[in-house]
Amino acid sequence: MFDQEEFDKYLTVFEGSSPEDVSHARHFWSSQSLLPPLESRLVSADIRQRLPVSRPRGSSTAGLKLSSPRLDALALRQRQEERRRYEAMADQKKEILALLRKQREQRIQKELVSVDFKRKVKLGPVKPVQLQDASESEMEKELVKQLQ
Repeated sequence: MFDQEEFDKYLTVFEGSSPEDVSHARHFWSSQSLLPPLESRLVSADIRQRLPVSRPRGSSTAGLKLSSPRLDALALRQRQEERRRYEAMADQKKEILALLRKQREQRIQKELVSVDFKRKVKLGPVKPVQLQDASESEMEKELVKQLQ
């Protein structure tokens, strides 16, 4: 095929110009090249290629020591309030579990009443459970609803 000089001669035609102007023009046009479109590049300076890396939480204040009696007291008060909230939640959980345990025992008692009328199926040892008043069970149901 063609070598580079012959190829350049066919692409650039300067008629009626001096050889010096032709060489300057060839040099100019060979130096000018369009960049490929942004979409065809593999890496672009305009587009962030990676997600930002998360910083450790304590790194921003690790170098700064902001301790004053006012801030320490505020932090202590917040910890105490949080502790009280968690203790209240734990107490509420204990109450709910106790009420659920009572309701389970009541269900078991009701099942024991109907055992004589059901088909005989092998059951494990059954604990005798004391019967409670219906008013107590209604009150416990209301308490459970209130706790939820």
